[in-house]
Amino acid sequence: MKKVLFIGVTKYNLEKDAHLRKKFEGLSQGIKSYVLARGWAFGRKLWGAEFYLLPPTILFWLMAFKLAFWLCLIKKIDVIVAQGPLMEGLVGTIIKKILKKELIVELHGDWEFKKTLARIAPISLRNADKIRGVAGYLIEKAKKIVPQKTYFLFPTFTDLDDFLAEKDIRFENYVLFVGRVDKTKGINYLTEAFSKIKNDFPDFELFLIGEGLPGGKLPLGKVREKMRACYCLAVPSVSEGLPRVIMEAMALGKPVIASNVGGIPDLIEDGQNGFLFEVGNVNKLAEKLRILLQDKNLAIEMGRRGQELVRANFSNEKYISNYLKMISYPQG
Repeated sequence: MKKVLFIGVTKYNLEKDAHLRKKFEGLSQGIKSYVLARGWAFGRKLWGAEFYLLPPTILFWLMAFKLAFWLCLIKKIDVIVAQGPLMEGLVGTIIKKILKKELIVELHGDWEFKKTLARIAPISLRNADKIRGVAGYLIEKAKKIVPQKTYFLFPTFTDLDDFLAEKDIRFENYVLFVGRVDKTKGINYLTEAFSKIKNDFPDFELFLIGEGLPGGKLPLGKVREKMRACYCLAVPSVSEGLPRVIMEAMALGKPVIASNVGGIPDLIEDGQNGFLFEVGNVNKLAEKLRILLQDKNLAIEMGRRGQELVRANFSNEKYISNYLKMISYPQG
């Protein structure tokens, strides 16, 4: 059984993040996992994995490098998985060079948006033995830099069992946004588009959930309750990888209106299980909202198709199978 060290910037809460149990118990069927990330648990053994979580301080990467090096030596790590091509990838690259470990670099989003660190990505990609992308566009970007690498395409782990099991699905009169206050999320496009149609749909509201937004930051259970009752989900992002929130909404049988950017077209077929519009095109977003809000039967049918897509392609079992195949795939 291979020993795999995951290096990333995710902030883990082992007490509250219930989906972690399913992920790492699944991975433990074929690998021994060691996780180096942010949080407050060091050397804790749980779900067939060992967690080495460091406080999210300014010295995080210095401590992370030293800890990763130590783990590779002491635990006899076989494979390093850098869960991003920037600082994670750089740490993985240096250790790979020194200790001759296999390196997998993962792509979860567009690294070029972090301009000061973006130049690290080509170094990580060139030194990777395998590259995994969560969306097709990320792999295409990487292939422009390193076309001859071994690539794998499958989404991030998204525990959708609870969403798919929901029975009390309603289509109440509100459009839902779930996210945070960030210019890449395009919230201003959504509010402007909704204002254009509000007079024609006076019974509908726009509900914004997330840190810094009117609806506030809610626990995952409360978010699911709001999503379960919404009419549709809107994702007006400027940049995205493969948004988990879209898969969650689809699992609940909700249609999604989203920007045609990043990995979103991998999830939404325009006119079938939702609508796509070009980034920043407020008029098109308003037009798509208008079409959907005036036809509830269309909304229900689009939601049904989206739910079928999720059931067929994004199960926990498929993720575990894909991940273990990637780890065991021969180098080169």
